[in-house]
Amino acid sequence: MGERIFDRVGIDDRDLAERKLDAFRRWALVLLAFESVITVRYTPYSSALPAPGIFALAFFLCLGLGWGRRFARPALATAAVLELGLLFFAFPDNANHQVLALVVLLLLLLVDSKTSEEPADAVVCLQSIRWIVLGGFFWAGVAKLLSGHWFDAGFLTWRVAIDPGFARVFAWMIPGEELARLMALGHEPGAGPFRVSSPGLVLVSNLTWIAELLLPVGLLFASTRRLCVALSLALLVAIQLGAREVFFAGWMTAGFLLFLERDRLTPLLPVLVLFFAFQIGSIV
Repeated sequence: MGERIFDRVGIDDRDLAERKLDAFRRWALVLLAFESVITVRYTPYSSALPAPGIFALAFFLCLGLGWGRRFARPALATAAVLELGLLFFAFPDNANHQVLALVVLLLLLLVDSKTSEEPADAVVCLQSIRWIVLGGFFWAGVAKLLSGHWFDAGFLTWRVAIDPGFARVFAWMIPGEELARLMALGHEPGAGPFRVSSPGLVLVSNLTWIAELLLPVGLLFASTRRLCVALSLALLVAIQLGAREVFFAGWMTAGFLLFLERDRLTPLLPVLVLFFAFQIGSIV
């Protein structure tokens, strides 16, 4: 019974699972390497890490060594130690996706296609990553539902008031006078109320948590999986228009693409590298 439930996220043959994990390993190491350059420039990382430049250099060495299979395990192990150090030094101001990264690195370390006596190792590892992505996606919807701040768009209204990124995306939905009031509130203790009479914003707010509850369920069925992957990616892009959490988006994009029948990560790796290279170039 438990095995059948675990298989709900899809079953790949061993060769395909290994190709997907190879691509996912490279994708993960790219994310870690570029994040180490971008985030260590900012508090709390710049002030907490004893040697931010050494961390960044080490992550890029892991990327180079871990690109192929020969040195993949030592590269993953080193990256896991570095990520654990990052979590330790910057705690409690870590991003959630950094915990996800550490868990995924440890899962990848459990698979050794050269010496494994169990052919299902790669398949189970791939399924485990899918379940983690699915569970995190679903929990995001549960958290929004339990908070109560998404029914009346209270959270989005607050973000519009304090975050220029959200203001750019949602300002057109809010009447001009109310938008001006929000922008003047700031986010000091006692500021508010963060409420607007905008049916469009309320609709978007509620569709977000509803989608985060329903799309993961659709990922469990082969007949709806491809459509739900596409819709999940579209929702992720829509969220990032305001949130700009590019590394979280990078992890979730890879996770969603792992649900597809073929390896879709490998063709996108050059795009990922160029995107983050541009990000670094824009801040240097």
